[in-house]
Amino acid sequence: MLKVFLVEDEIVVRESIRQMIPWMKFGFELCGEAGDGEMALPLIQRQKPDLVITDIRMPFMDGLELSRMVKKDLPETKIVIISGYHDFEYAKAAISIGVEQYLLKPVSRQEFLGVLKKIRDCYDKENAQRIYYEEFEKEMRQYEQHSRRDFFEKLVSGKYSLNEIYEQAAQQQIDIMASAYNIVLFQISSKEQQRLWTEYFSQTELEIWERIKSYIKEQEEYLIFRNHVFGYAVVVKGTPENIESLTEECVQYLKGYMEEGNVTWFLAVGEPVERLSMLSKSYRSAVQVFTLRYTRPNRCVTYQQLEEQRAGDRDVNLKEIDAAVMDTEVVHTFLGNGLLEDTESFVDDYFSMIGENALQSRMFRQYVVLNIHFCTMSFVTKLGYDNEMIDSGQEIEQMGSTLAQARKAVINLLRQGIKLRDESSKSRNRTMMGRALEFIQENYTDPEMSLNRAASVANVSANHFSALFSQEMGQNFIEYLTELRMKKAKELLRCTSMRSGQIALEIGYKDSHYFSFLFKKTQGCTPSDYRNQIGQRNGVCHG
Repeated sequence: MLKVFLVEDEIVVRESIRQMIPWMKFGFELCGEAGDGEMALPLIQRQKPDLVITDIRMPFMDGLELSRMVKKDLPETKIVIISGYHDFEYAKAAISIGVEQYLLKPVSRQEFLGVLKKIRDCYDKENAQRIYYEEFEKEMRQYEQHSRRDFFEKLVSGKYSLNEIYEQAAQQQIDIMASAYNIVLFQISSKEQQRLWTEYFSQTELEIWERIKSYIKEQEEYLIFRNHVFGYAVVVKGTPENIESLTEECVQYLKGYMEEGNVTWFLAVGEPVERLSMLSKSYRSAVQVFTLRYTRPNRCVTYQQLEEQRAGDRDVNLKEIDAAVMDTEVVHTFLGNGLLEDTESFVDDYFSMIGENALQSRMFRQYVVLNIHFCTMSFVTKLGYDNEMIDSGQEIEQMGSTLAQARKAVINLLRQGIKLRDESSKSRNRTMMGRALEFIQENYTDPEMSLNRAASVANVSANHFSALFSQEMGQNFIEYLTELRMKKAKELLRCTSMRSGQIALEIGYKDSHYFSFLFKKTQGCTPSDYRNQIGQRNGVCHG
């Protein structure tokens, strides 16, 4: 309903207007009325009506002055002025204020309804346009988000030249310049996610992520990126003198946000470097630390601490064994979320946390191996496999004959479990992706096509679908959708005489300017330039 406020000093006229129109029937609600502008203004400011209908000549404050003040405070409010015949020129001057319409007294019901219908249509059009531009901005943010993630992967890969990095940073409007850098990786997951791998973000995690992102964006020394499906990365920028203090400050802020939520978290701090070209080294060092997240939840570990631990000899006896490490949930968490390439690092850290002295006992080594063996069988059984799928390779009692044999046996068991998990996941993912791709192919020209719709068809969360799509297709969803639409656009440019605006609508873009922007960004030229080039080379196959 559109709210209407009526201002008229003649009671008879005001009553006539009120009774003349069945307001509710035509989508309007008469929310208030007043006898002059002075009385009307505070009521209008409080009610915030969509439409003000006012006489032009009134005592204390006339309609023109009221209109000026309403437009100043409520620029979206429409105004209709009612004037007498002799005020015609006076009323026309009101157009400069932004008045929508004026009506001459006496006002007929048909004329009044015509004006109201025009205003209603105007509001409908403006609302539709507003909704569209909100979607447009959302799509642009999605596009930028994926581009930003791709930039981070290039930044830390060590495979691109500095010129390429600087050029892409400029395109993304990312200030990457500094004389020293460091990488902080962190992970947030709900308590439930630790039990078995999951495809969903918890609401708590999303809230923490949004708070962290808002904070980081305000700090010029930090750049935040999504690293992978459940991971995040912060690039710390500074000088050789302050890079360590800036890193520590970043860590303390992140810990503070994550400790407030009921989540499991881990922070991995890399090794500081003094060149942008060495940032991949800092990233690799942080990734090494990141493998400890399975055995040391709710902690921050630096690369320096990891190196010191590896260099030092740990004198641990049975009484000093961390009971939390022996908890089967630690192994289940790794089986559910770990990567195949993380297995050796996990086992080394797992054994390190147990303690070298404790593992000198053959009986205890065999207990550790047996414990992990049963954990792995339980895990694969939950996946739907027979526990005979786990091949021990040798008798259990022989697995722990030496520390090296125990290590090898545990690595073998965990790798088998992870491979079966990935096999199960791939089977489900192939079916899921098949449904999603078929849906996208059939509906890519639909303006309402989105990541959320495709994820809904695949019956998974949008976040998981986004990560899986990138992994399976080698490009993100927006890039794939854009590629399909641009391919169709080029076909229409080659083989029809349709204008760019028509083509934009045909392939799913409501805004021709946005279509032209994407076409030039992805194809390197404007739609009209493309058509001209094709026409000059081959002749255009209109028809």
